[in-house]
Amino acid sequence: MAGLLKMFSRSESHDWLASTDGPAALFTRSGRFVAANSAFAALYRPVSIDPLLMSLLDQAYAFRASKAVRRGLTLDETQGDMRVRVSAIGDQALVRLTRVETTALDQATANDGATLTSQAVSAVQTTSSLLTGLARLIAEAPVGFARLDRRDARQAVIQEANPAFIRIAGAGKGAKLADLVAPAHADDLDRLEVGGQRAIELDIANTGGQTCEGWLLEDENDGAALLLVDVSTRREMEHRLAQTSKMQAVGQIAGGVAHELNNFLLVITLNCDALLARHPVGDPSYGELQSIQNTSARAAELVKMLLAYARKQTFRRDVLDVGAVLTEFAVLMRQVLDERIVFEITHGRDLPNVRADKQQLETVFMNLVTNARDAVLMSGRGKGSVTVRTKRATTQDVRTALKGLSIADIENCDWAMISVTDTGTGMSQDIATKIFEPFFTTKEQGKGTGIGLATVYGIIKQSDGFIALDSVENEGTTFHVFLPATTADEVSDAMPAAQAQVVEARPMDLAGRGRILLVEDEEGVRNIATRLLTQRGYQVTSAGDGEEALEILENDPNSFDLVLSDVVMPGLDGPGLLKAAKPYLGHARIVFMSGYAEQDFAQTLEDERSISFLPKPFTLAQLAERVKTELAAA
Repeated sequence: MAGLLKMFSRSESHDWLASTDGPAALFTRSGRFVAANSAFAALYRPVSIDPLLMSLLDQAYAFRASKAVRRGLTLDETQGDMRVRVSAIGDQALVRLTRVETTALDQATANDGATLTSQAVSAVQTTSSLLTGLARLIAEAPVGFARLDRRDARQAVIQEANPAFIRIAGAGKGAKLADLVAPAHADDLDRLEVGGQRAIELDIANTGGQTCEGWLLEDENDGAALLLVDVSTRREMEHRLAQTSKMQAVGQIAGGVAHELNNFLLVITLNCDALLARHPVGDPSYGELQSIQNTSARAAELVKMLLAYARKQTFRRDVLDVGAVLTEFAVLMRQVLDERIVFEITHGRDLPNVRADKQQLETVFMNLVTNARDAVLMSGRGKGSVTVRTKRATTQDVRTALKGLSIADIENCDWAMISVTDTGTGMSQDIATKIFEPFFTTKEQGKGTGIGLATVYGIIKQSDGFIALDSVENEGTTFHVFLPATTADEVSDAMPAAQAQVVEARPMDLAGRGRILLVEDEEGVRNIATRLLTQRGYQVTSAGDGEEALEILENDPNSFDLVLSDVVMPGLDGPGLLKAAKPYLGHARIVFMSGYAEQDFAQTLEDERSISFLPKPFTLAQLAERVKTELAAA
């Protein structure tokens, strides 16, 4: 530590000694010689205090002067022509030895000497106090300091180190610096230079691979000191923030793509429904039309997965007992598992209820169990197990599963944890960071879409939960799902009216009468929907955007029985149209059509007006049923 203190006290604390009149020297309390001015060096040898005093004074005088040095006392005595003055300066003693003559001038010199001694005492006490404070700061600092024997970091050996350095690097005095750095960063040691303007990033090998930033500082005698700052937590947070931002960006892209695909699929589905009505079973074209319809339905399911990942899927949340849902769904999960795989469900005590969409939660379980099955079969061991566990968890459990990252939006409440563990292939850290990205898959071509776990991620996030994983290559993987606990009272208070499920009788006759304003920016959807509704007896007026619809309503107010509008449109969107057209709507019912989640815009709608939601893509029958039901309720 003394070497580190020297590094911080380069200004010579003995500069004042050189300007001291007459022979003067500094000694430690033990009597060891420290430093002297040139006048002293010209007359006396640099020996310890006792031999020096014994050579100049009688034994009694020498004894008293030595005692003053060792005990930090002040002494001013004269024996013959030798005047001895001792002054305590910090943990050292200033000794002044002068030949004197008894004259008036001597008194003046003595006064000047006293002033100078006082100044020296003040200077050294200040320096001593500074060094003591620095020693404490260095010892207690959370950053690592180490003194090196040379400035070549690759060859340097540690001479001294503070506790923080030993904790970070896993070694201290006597260790070779190059042995503490991970092999991949060995070449980075060559970039450590005294006076470097930028920190050099180093991975430490001894203590779990912490990432550190290092600076090389100048030390005396061609040595150097290394300043080491552990930035592992910061780097981890930066990595996770970047990963989260990437997932959000991909989610926005996926949501936009899904919205456009929904419009295309809606055109295909409605036209196919119209053709099937004219080409029933037995018609030569029926098979091809049915194939188109089935393929469109499969594409619609893929779009739903993309919307789930983008957190824009329509949810119908209920209070659920996760244990009961799993037990009920276990029969279906067992059917998708191979007979060589042992399947087990273990429920913890006092598992809290959660607020979630049951169908979406079942999708989560099915995807996780299916992936666990595939991982076991891909391991090549011929057998394995898949285990589902539930338990009540705390916020700290969530943070621990997320690898200790402090996330501000983790609700401080109880959580329901569902873990799915397999004994399959496991995965590397690199794959684990990409596993929730849409279309990323480790399966063979044709055996996986890469959208399953992305769907799981989106559903869990839209349910206000978290998902984490632990994986060891060639041993297996565990996915941890956390959902916030809730109560039936909380759900009934928070559930918007738009989410209330109402069981209504489906109309048998889909024909009807009434005036409908259809607002849709996608021309294909607008044309086929207008034609099909007109064929069923409705009087339909169509508009290509919100501005055109508003103009129609202004010119013919209170004349429509139903407004059927898209939500996302360029310019004036659906909710904006509703607000602007309020004076002209009269008693018209409102139906919003969208591929996005109902919750995305429900909060912006007027509470006093009855509004329903028709998710895209829909079939001809679903469209006709909704229109018939809404007009019947008007």
